[in-house]
Amino acid sequence: MNPSLPSPESLDRLAAAFATLGRLHLQSPDQETLDQLNELLDEWPLEATGDTQFGLDQIRASFEKGETVAEIRRDHNLLYGVTAGAKVPPYESVHRNQDRLVFDTETLEVRAEYRKLGLQAPKLNQEPDDHIGLEFNFIAQSCLRSLDALDQGSTTDASRYYGIGAVFMTQHIMEWAPQMLETAAEAADTSFYSGIMYLSLGAITAYSEAQ
Repeated sequence: MNPSLPSPESLDRLAAAFATLGRLHLQSPDQETLDQLNELLDEWPLEATGDTQFGLDQIRASFEKGETVAEIRRDHNLLYGVTAGAKVPPYESVHRNQDRLVFDTETLEVRAEYRKLGLQAPKLNQEPDDHIGLEFNFIAQSCLRSLDALDQGSTTDASRYYGIGAVFMTQHIMEWAPQMLETAAEAADTSFYSGIMYLSLGAITAYSEAQ
């Protein structure tokens, strides 16, 4: 049975949050992105409570301290091992696989879920499909497909698209991401990426409470 479909406003807000966070997990921001985030921080799409509030406070602290693009890029690199060993690997398979392997069963399961929305990882077979950023983007796409279906007057399709994302959240993201994000928040050298981890925890909570 599919979970109940949230309101269009909730779907829109969740899509915006997960899409933004997905990009920032995949790639550190350039100056233009930082400037945009600074301007829009007071309009963050999710309610400023709990982990979301703390995440927003951390990012505001980053701006107040003047953390630079280079410092934030270095932190992202060290956290996720872009050019070296990762402090906190961003791949589901590493956290759920007994041998901590990428491109194993979990990766292929995620790939199969992506296909349900006609999606695939941008660097298929070169980089693992189960990066936290790609998984967050999948949730965003599920919400957007649901919204599009509602615009077309099809509640049935909207529920189906949302249900695909909701099952993925339960069977994949919830199984590994909360602990990984907490570990990464502690390991982060910048307030910026500490904030992104807490905003991500807040987004997962908001998704589970959406209606």
